[in-house]
Amino acid sequence: MKQAIEFSHQQHPFLTVGPRRKSMTSYMMFVTQGTALIRLGKNEHLIPEGHGFWVPFDCLHALTVLPGSKIARIDISARVTTPLCTEAGFFTTSELLKAVIGVLDGTPESEQEWDGAFGRLLAVAKDQLAKIKVDSKSICPNLSKHYQSSLQLALQGKKVTDNAAAKAINANLHTNLAELEMTLLMREAVKLARSGRKPEMIANELKLNINVLEAMAQPILGKPLSQLNG
Repeated sequence: MKQAIEFSHQQHPFLTVGPRRKSMTSYMMFVTQGTALIRLGKNEHLIPEGHGFWVPFDCLHALTVLPGSKIARIDISARVTTPLCTEAGFFTTSELLKAVIGVLDGTPESEQEWDGAFGRLLAVAKDQLAKIKVDSKSICPNLSKHYQSSLQLALQGKKVTDNAAAKAINANLHTNLAELEMTLLMREAVKLARSGRKPEMIANELKLNINVLEAMAQPILGKPLSQLNG
């Protein structure tokens, strides 16, 4: 990264499946629309719209962003000497930080200069992020402990049979379990394609009809199965 602190607002019209790797910066992501998933070790966390998640430098993780999502992100270089949180997890986004993110996002590219107002706002964001405390235990901050266990099943590709839990997940996560299930299937298809499998082999491993899988690919991935490993 060119600057010690950088801001970006990423739009994901289609499913984005990130690799499992260590973070090169400390960074905050705030989901402004849709949903993101982040895997830390054996656990996967769901970040719903309106919530923030902190990833420290050198943290091994994998990020998945669901179709139609938008994420505001602030990266802080490892060369910054300000002490920062060394654990990953959800954090409460202060009203000041939300306001700063809103202004940063609305700043035209021509005015995004480090030595101007844009840079000063980034410094404010850094000061706010230096104060955060994270929660890495919850799967999703919107749900009760009972419902989180049902969400964990869903993230593992299993059916949620608790109707109350299913309603809570659908109501709070800006998606629904049926869409989540299809998206997670396509995520597995992406992973298999990256390992060299052809569409027919992917369909066989996922126990799906190839025509069904082909029909799911375009709206979720924005391209056909044949281009997944291209």
